[in-house]
Amino acid sequence: MAATYRPGDVEPISGSYVHVEVEGVDHRIYFEENGPEDGIPLLCQHTAGNNCQEWRHLLTDEEITDEFRVIAHDLPYHGKSVPPTSREWWTEDYTMTAEQFTETLVNLADALELEDPIYMGSSMGGNITLELADWYPERFRALIGLECGAHSPGFYIDWLDHPEVNTTEVNAYACWGLMAPQSPERTRRETMYLYEQGATGVFKGDLYYYSVDHDYRDKLEQVNADECPLYIANGEYDYLTTPEDGRQTAEGVGEGATAIEFAEIGHFPMSEHPELFNAYIKEVLADVTGDRDEELPDVLEPDDVGIELHQQGPAREKPPE
Repeated sequence: MAATYRPGDVEPISGSYVHVEVEGVDHRIYFEENGPEDGIPLLCQHTAGNNCQEWRHLLTDEEITDEFRVIAHDLPYHGKSVPPTSREWWTEDYTMTAEQFTETLVNLADALELEDPIYMGSSMGGNITLELADWYPERFRALIGLECGAHSPGFYIDWLDHPEVNTTEVNAYACWGLMAPQSPERTRRETMYLYEQGATGVFKGDLYYYSVDHDYRDKLEQVNADECPLYIANGEYDYLTTPEDGRQTAEGVGEGATAIEFAEIGHFPMSEHPELFNAYIKEVLADVTGDRDEELPDVLEPDDVGIELHQQGPAREKPPE
C-alpha cells in the first residue's frame, strides 16, 4: 500500500533529467523514480496532455517499489520536460505521431540502460502498446496498456487550442466525466488539477496521435504479443476505450494478448483511485513475473483485491450478451 507521511518526512521519490535524442533532436527529459536499482524496471507513461505526477501514488507504494524500479517520465513539452533548445519550436504546432512516440519511449529506455523493462501507459500511453509490440517487441519484457483500444477517433478537435476558449479549464472538465463517480473526490480533483498545468496546444497535439495517427483496426495481426506479452486493462467506467474495446483488441491480436476489465474505475485509474488501481495492477504484475498461480480473471473486482469501496457507484446498464 502507499506510504503515509508526517511533517518533516522526505518521500523516497527522486527526480532527474536525462538527455534523449528523438528524430535527431536532443531532448532533456525529466523522470522520477523509486525502487531498488536492481529491481525490475517499470516504465510508466502519463496520459495525453498530462505529466508524471499521475503516477505519484504508484511511486510511493512500498509493496511495488520493493520489487520494481518504478520510473515515471514527462514526455517532451510536458511537465518539467521543456521544449528543446536547439530548434525554434514556437514556430510550429506541437503534434505527436506514433513514430515520434515510440522512438521517445525506446530511446528513453536505452538512455536509462533499462534491461528487459516492463512498459505501462494509460490512454494514449495505453494505445501505443500496440505500436511498441508491432515495431519493438524485443525491447520490452511485457507491455501493459491501460485504457487501450485499436482506434479512438473523434478527439482531435480545433477548439482544444482556440484563443476564445479557456482550454485549461475545458481540458480538465472534459477529463472529469471520464472518471468513475465513486472514485474519491480528492483524487479526481487532483487529476483535474494536473490537467490544468499543461501548456497550450499540447493536449490537442497528443490527441492527433490518439485519434488520427493511431488506427490498428486492420493491423492487429501485426502485433507481436507472442514475442512480448500484452496486457490490456480497461476501466468499467471508461467510455472512450471500454472494456469491450479491450477484449476485441486482445482477441484481434491473438496469442500473448490478455484483456482484463478493472471494475469500479474509469479512464485515469492510477490517479483517480490509486488505492484500487495499485491493488489491481499488483495482480497484473504478478502475472508478468510468474508469481501468480492462477490465470487473471476477465474482470477484477474490488473484493478480489481486498479493497472496500466507501462509496458505491450508480447502477450502469450493461450491454446485452
